[in-house]
Amino acid sequence: MKVVLVAFVILIAGVVIGQDQMYDVCPLKVGEEVPGDVSLVNADGESKMMSDVLSEKSIVIFYRGGWCPYCMRHLSALHEVKQEIADLGYDLVAITPDQFDSLGVSESEAQTDIAIYSDSDADVIEAFGLGWKVNDELHEKYVTKYELDLTEWSGDEHRILPVPAVYVIHDGVVQYQYVNPKYSVRLKPETLIAILETL
Repeated sequence: MKVVLVAFVILIAGVVIGQDQMYDVCPLKVGEEVPGDVSLVNADGESKMMSDVLSEKSIVIFYRGGWCPYCMRHLSALHEVKQEIADLGYDLVAITPDQFDSLGVSESEAQTDIAIYSDSDADVIEAFGLGWKVNDELHEKYVTKYELDLTEWSGDEHRILPVPAVYVIHDGVVQYQYVNPKYSVRLKPETLIAILETL
């Protein structure tokens, strides 16, 4: 029993150490201006400045990628309340480090038509203060155990992922943000709706 317990503790410790950088991020806070001079790419390969992607009132979702089941469930859940969000005057935008020609995977897996943009060079993710780098040990685990190669998904060697986040933005200024390094826990759609109704 002791051997099993020790092995479990070591395993958990290894996972925590491999992902501890995600707890060191410094995200944009309420009242701060959103960087508009960074670019994204849509599913057609067209480059768009962040300032052009945002409307007067936008909700921006940062997620890890089309390979992440937690992300896909969250996008799908937000899709279900997309009309309610629109009725409150907001557009929905999702951003991922996946390269643009992989965005279709997210659309298919989440069964959504939310506007999804690629930030494969992680410039926007870093500008929002959400980026953390997957270290060599964790990346090797992703590849060998889960057959997940982040460099293939992003098309870049940086191996940067965003801490999952939701931002509510009015006229380029953050009104609300939800950032949680515990990637299995996401902002519930009904909670988001309730928050929007108070802004």
